[in-house]
Amino acid sequence: MIKKTDTDTIEYYSRDASNYHGTADVVYIPEDQAELIKIVAELSGKNIPITIAGGLTGLTGSGVPLSGAVISTEKLNQIIEIDKDNLSVVLEPGVRVFELQAKLHEINLFYPPNPTETNSTIGGNISTNASGSRTFKYGATRNFVDRLKVVLANGDILDLRRGEVLADGYELNVTTLQGNEYTINLPAITMPAIKHAAGYYIKENMDAIDLFIGSEGTLGIIAEATMRVVAEPEKLLGGILFFDNETQVLEFADIVRAKSLANNKFDYRKNLDISFRLIEYFDSHSLGFMRNIRSDIPAKAVAALWIEQEMSRENETAIMDELYSLLKEKSQLADEAWIGADRKAHLDFQDFRHALALEVHEKLVTYGQEKIGTDTAVPNDCFKEYFDFIIGNVKKTGLKYFAFGHIGNCHVHTDLFVDNESESQIAHYYCDTAIKKALDLGGTVSAEHGIGKKKKKSLELMYRSEAIESMKLIKSTFDPKNLLCRGNLF
Repeated sequence: MIKKTDTDTIEYYSRDASNYHGTADVVYIPEDQAELIKIVAELSGKNIPITIAGGLTGLTGSGVPLSGAVISTEKLNQIIEIDKDNLSVVLEPGVRVFELQAKLHEINLFYPPNPTETNSTIGGNISTNASGSRTFKYGATRNFVDRLKVVLANGDILDLRRGEVLADGYELNVTTLQGNEYTINLPAITMPAIKHAAGYYIKENMDAIDLFIGSEGTLGIIAEATMRVVAEPEKLLGGILFFDNETQVLEFADIVRAKSLANNKFDYRKNLDISFRLIEYFDSHSLGFMRNIRSDIPAKAVAALWIEQEMSRENETAIMDELYSLLKEKSQLADEAWIGADRKAHLDFQDFRHALALEVHEKLVTYGQEKIGTDTAVPNDCFKEYFDFIIGNVKKTGLKYFAFGHIGNCHVHTDLFVDNESESQIAHYYCDTAIKKALDLGGTVSAEHGIGKKKKKSLELMYRSEAIESMKLIKSTFDPKNLLCRGNLF
């Protein structure tokens, strides 16, 4: 076990990728699961608050301590087993996403959730139900969690396997390996039927494992997980598609979203039409910034989409023909699209998407700003109305901004940059109006980043006070001293 109390170390663990800042008294770095359990039990016995640190890539302050101790999972980074026949992997919470993907690629497997920050950890991904570009086809982290070993605030262990412990209506009973029983009364809430990561996952007759996925470290600490993986496709078409007209890029996105949602239900090897597994959007401001990195972006491009589609040798030509035919209808820049089908090209396209997010982070750090932006999503049939609303309103602020992200899931981020307190107030007011509009349309206040410490007021807008109080009771059942990730969600 490593224990650190020096100022520089504590400062490093007191800030996340949004530049949200906190403080702690000590940092513990357990080197195996037994040490993790021991540290938690000792801190709990002394009533010391515990914050779990993964990759420090969060954007809502969920991994930032407000006081007490930080437990970093960075040394709990073993890929314990890969079962190629059963398409599963057992691993510790500190494994980084890029490490897992590289290991799986060696045996022609891949892990579909694709968070923008591949330096994030699997434990952090589970605690926030992380998603990313390929969520459009495959769904978020929750869809790939088969088993969790969870350390509760008192050091007890829950070992949950999907399908084994189910709620009876809205009553959930779980038993730790030590024999302690917990009874949870779940509130009857309605979650939006879209990409969603705000508050506890609660449904009638739900699986107990789902309560801990997306709970942002407030109910327990992930010590080990068994995740499902999939076989890599035979071939993969990827591309950055450029558009000279903002209206037409939205029309194109609507068409390919509908086609893909229908066709992704079928075997990719038998499909002859569009069935993208990701559709990612870049506005003119995003491209303007990216031109500092890529001089080959067409001068007339005002928007772009990053796309990927799984295919086989038999249907490759038909899919390419369909893509170009549709693209030429909606863009004068069809012939300037970047298209590739080899691994190098796909990594290049992914880097193009991820470079924007990384540079946003660098700018925040350089200027000492906190990230101010939206993480809202809405149902498909409301997206055009919502997109027009948020873009129209962000333009009115007069602030610098980017609009980009997961247009396939009707989940486009707007990130704003401010230079002073007055501009900060304008940016926050804009975000409040965007959240309220998303809720009016049946959307969510957070599609992927969670609530953390920064967006608690948003959660209160989404759920009535009775539901929030019921969620607090769930936390107090597992963590009666309110020690785990204090300040997250509530």
